[in-house]
Amino acid sequence: MTETSIGKKHISKKVAYIYFALCVLCEQICNYYISFSEGYTVPFPTFMSCFFLALSFFFFGKSLAVINLAIAYAVWTGISVVFLAVISVTILNAHLNIHDFIGMGIILVGVIFMNLKGEA
Repeated sequence: MTETSIGKKHISKKVAYIYFALCVLCEQICNYYISFSEGYTVPFPTFMSCFFLALSFFFFGKSLAVINLAIAYAVWTGISVVFLAVISVTILNAHLNIHDFIGMGIILVGVIFMNLKGEA
């Protein structure tokens, strides 16, 4: 198992990917609350979105001890687009057209392609 040093602590690749998954999850929670913040004018959703965004960046930073920045950011963005679309359709009752689905498919193919030989 590959390990990288962070100060006096060591982090394994497995732990880095757990941090990365938490990063993506926190960002999705942030995006959910943003949709109810009404332009950051409603206090509770505004606070929650800011809190989860900060938490997301915290976990993202931790994961970068092992995961390559370019790969991590591309995967984070790609996964976030698809997750946000799922949340929008299932919870927020948004409607997507065929072009939206094709675009998300292209993003997913790109994320998968980057991870086939991407260094992480």
